[in-house]
Amino acid sequence: MLMDESDILQDYRYAKNKFHQVRVLAELNCVKSKKMAQWLVDHGETVDKRYFREPPKRKEEPMTEEVKTQTEPETAPPTAPDQTAKADKGKPRLTLVPMQILWDIAAVREFGNKKYKDPDNWKQVEASRYREAAFRHFLRYIDDPDGVDEESGLPHRWHLECNLAFLAELERK
Repeated sequence: MLMDESDILQDYRYAKNKFHQVRVLAELNCVKSKKMAQWLVDHGETVDKRYFREPPKRKEEPMTEEVKTQTEPETAPPTAPDQTAKADKGKPRLTLVPMQILWDIAAVREFGNKKYKDPDNWKQVEASRYREAAFRHFLRYIDDPDGVDEESGLPHRWHLECNLAFLAELERK
């Protein structure tokens, strides 16, 4: 689902530091950092230009006849990384998980922590109640993808994601 400008700005403002702000924009496939910086300025944000520098362009040297006639050496297929110093073969690559869902869940958890005053109270709730809550938020999301929860003011999709995260933890085997 494509995010509209207000969603992008909200995620950008929610980011904890400049690095995370740039990462939010990079997740949106903004290819040129100058375009990112200009987009933010156009939307009223103050931009530190140091974080939006373009990488220096490489100068291409003209190929000499000698270089042109050389053939590429045969390369061996890539080998698996050495596991002697760090045995991580077969472990999940968590960096493959889209980051946005973590931000969404964190926002809902912050609201829940303020409301219930206990960051671990969710573990005391039966899984069936999270299934019911997830289903309610799912139906609200289907009816209105931009809809927000009346109590928290946060999107129903975020609440759905948080309920599914609770279920994933409670029902893991």
